[in-house]
Amino acid sequence: MGITMQPVLTTSAPSGGNWRYEVKYDGYRGLLKIAATGEVSLISRNSQPLENTFPEISEFAKSMIETLKEHLPITIDGEIVSLTNRFRSRFEYVQKRGLSKKAELIAQAAAKKPCQYLAFDLLVFNGESLTSLPYTERKRMLFDLMKELGLPMAPDPMAHARIQYIPDTSDFHDLWKAVKRFDGEGIVAKKKDSRWAENKKTAEWLKLKNYKKAAVFMTGYNMANRYLTIAVYDRGQIKEVGSVSHGLGEQERNAILSIVKQYGTETKPGEYTIDPSICMTVHYLTIHYGTLREVSFVSFEFDMAWENCTYNRLLLHSRNVHPDLQLTSLDKVIFPKSDKTKADYIGYLNEIGDFLLPFLDNRALTVIRYPHGSGGESFFQKNKPDYAPEFITSIRDDEHEHIICSDYSVLLWLANQLALEFHIPFQTVDTAHPTEIVFDLDPPSKSEFPLAVRAAKELHRLFDQLGLLSFPKLSGNKGIQIYIPISKNAFTYEETRLFTSFAASYCVSLFPDLFTTERLIKNRGGKLYIDYVQHAPGKTIICPYSTRGNELGTVAAPLFWDEVHSDLSPLNFTMEAVVKRTKELGCPFESFFRQPQDKQIKAILDHLKENNRSEN
Repeated sequence: MGITMQPVLTTSAPSGGNWRYEVKYDGYRGLLKIAATGEVSLISRNSQPLENTFPEISEFAKSMIETLKEHLPITIDGEIVSLTNRFRSRFEYVQKRGLSKKAELIAQAAAKKPCQYLAFDLLVFNGESLTSLPYTERKRMLFDLMKELGLPMAPDPMAHARIQYIPDTSDFHDLWKAVKRFDGEGIVAKKKDSRWAENKKTAEWLKLKNYKKAAVFMTGYNMANRYLTIAVYDRGQIKEVGSVSHGLGEQERNAILSIVKQYGTETKPGEYTIDPSICMTVHYLTIHYGTLREVSFVSFEFDMAWENCTYNRLLLHSRNVHPDLQLTSLDKVIFPKSDKTKADYIGYLNEIGDFLLPFLDNRALTVIRYPHGSGGESFFQKNKPDYAPEFITSIRDDEHEHIICSDYSVLLWLANQLALEFHIPFQTVDTAHPTEIVFDLDPPSKSEFPLAVRAAKELHRLFDQLGLLSFPKLSGNKGIQIYIPISKNAFTYEETRLFTSFAASYCVSLFPDLFTTERLIKNRGGKLYIDYVQHAPGKTIICPYSTRGNELGTVAAPLFWDEVHSDLSPLNFTMEAVVKRTKELGCPFESFFRQPQDKQIKAILDHLKENNRSEN
């Protein structure tokens, strides 16, 4: 059993009582096998071994063997993914991991950015094949097994468990709505009575994909493979974004061939290039490092000017946002020093959203809006305005109705309102306690940023000595902020204040000439202010990956600790640079939500409380 059962692609979902629906994730299909001996194997769709390529999954499976032993051998069908939210997997990362061969790099990636295995079918249980049982029976048995093992009963990017369950539902419309909202790959529809068949593509399983539309123009045609190359216009340059053959009928192909023979240049026998002129609409699934995946031709757009087929337009339409979302004045320059427009800003949020949104999710948002662009007049906005469309979600506290930003529709609406800064509280809306500890290191001026670096390194040294994991981040202006994750409801603000006061006092006692905890600026004497008082109920901090309202539009970018050194400069962390580094290096805060430091913080607090008692 190596080659898996495959669904058939459809353009409309089947309806009726004999169908169940599951989210389809963009990853690597794999069979997870645990033998009676405890040996674990992970087999790809084309029968290749993957257990050493994704060791975090196989090692997690091995950790459950003692609990599983009475059920062995077992075989589970599922998908290897890299979850960005509950409905979406980042395929490019899974593919990069799948192509990796060096054991050292694989181990680093598995530790730094682990993948998940999402189980959706149970094929062997107690050594008996279940493939002849109906889908609903196999699904029920898998549900019971996953529940018995205490594994997540729905995909969760924040969960520690590397193996998770994909639930099914009879409600296609609600599931499709969620998939579109969170930019998932699509849905698989499965007949209740379908049996699992090896190496078979069957209409008893149907897949419906969440395709997007793009406006592109043709740059060439290859008669041999019948693919035409497509491109967009990007800041004065022609940027190729892929090729397309699927969806082209003979009539369209004949028209293309006639055009390229008349107006194009034959570079090799049967291969033509052509200057931009012919525009078209295509469908695609995702953008993979600037290239469209799973492209299909929709229609020619003869009335469209090729200069309007821009990369910014492509990015703006790459998310399935609410139909009522309107984006206006996209050519308006809002960051004058870097000559960035509103379209550039929206494009940045569109590309960085997978890293930004988890920090905004479920938090009462305060934004700073710059109606005339950065550097100009600005104002804080805590309340959802009366004119906000219905899809803007919010929550009311005693004083304000705060916007809650959990998806791209809300994020891009705020961007269109020229909300250039996103400020968030230290807790989520469902608790009065902090879910993170943050130190704000604020030097007297931008020129004294090296003081923030020095303070950050001293705090890092202290936290390392205390066994605490910490995460540094630029403020986006002149300072550095250091985060320590904690679990919801683990500590009160009074308890975290005891810890932050201790850490700040430690730095000041070691370096009284450099650092201070004096709140009044006039009394700081040119020293760096370690702000621990700001960590309190009702206070906010700039969100990771938010831009700042300065004229350059620098970003409050998360950092790796080895980047915190004398050459570090906030000016280098522009929108473009931050998008590029996340694609190349990943997110330094990738594991933030999965690594609460509760045990270590509690031990430190117990020690501090004991000292206080003995002193009193």
